[in-house]
Amino acid sequence: MSKLQQVAGLQQLEQLRNLYSRDSKYLKEFYCLDNYLDLHRKDARLKNVTVYTLPNLELGLFVIVDRYMLSMGCLESEWSEELLRDSLDQLAWFGGIQCTSMPQRYFMAAYEVVLAKKLRFKSLMANSLVLSPEKALQFEVNPPVGFYLKSLGIKDAQVIVDHWKWSVPGSLFFFQRQIAFNISVGLYEEESNELVAWCIRAPDGLLAALQVKDSHKRRGFGVLVVKEFSRRVALQGQDVMAEVDQDNKASAALFRKMGFELFDQSNWLITEPESGDFQWPDGE
Repeated sequence: MSKLQQVAGLQQLEQLRNLYSRDSKYLKEFYCLDNYLDLHRKDARLKNVTVYTLPNLELGLFVIVDRYMLSMGCLESEWSEELLRDSLDQLAWFGGIQCTSMPQRYFMAAYEVVLAKKLRFKSLMANSLVLSPEKALQFEVNPPVGFYLKSLGIKDAQVIVDHWKWSVPGSLFFFQRQIAFNISVGLYEEESNELVAWCIRAPDGLLAALQVKDSHKRRGFGVLVVKEFSRRVALQGQDVMAEVDQDNKASAALFRKMGFELFDQSNWLITEPESGDFQWPDGE
């Protein structure tokens, strides 16, 4: 079994990203690595984010531990599932881990590790969607009278946490970080400057935390925010990725109507801490 080692600096992280292409098979892996590379470049004091790989970089295996969130990838081969399973087994799982947006082909490796460690867990399935930059740049984005669009501010993170059903201790830190260093969009009332709809870009590159306040639903604000977010991502020459729960037919129809296409299925696997809540680093 090869021992995991930390990626040695930005150059090696860039080399790892470049092993992946932007075709549909490895789209998630490419943008996950690309977004963490961008985060490391923007935040020179980045803490509590560790990128692991194997001594043979050409295998393309990576595991990113970002507090309780875990992202992974491995170039497909006859031994890739075994490599990934052995690598995941080397991590400390007992404080609670959230395997986010795993391409379906990685699920069994993570599942077997969790079972072997006798951890309590739950899993969710989602459809992975993509929109090309060419299509996104065709969107016309015109806020209705009395509203305006802009990037979210740090103070808006608390509003998002207060309305997000998946909020956990430490969510505020994640939203503040993503707002500070990545693309985000908010729709505000002109008269009151109240934030009424929003979305952010998650650490792995996906459109995330899309929400409209109950008081402003059924007015097309969700579509408006998604279109503006997509346009901003496309201006960087990048594909727009999103995920929709497989049971959420309404959201799936909304994204299809905007031109998003299905490119993969994904899994979330969430383990519970052995005792109490996840222990966050000091100050977070």
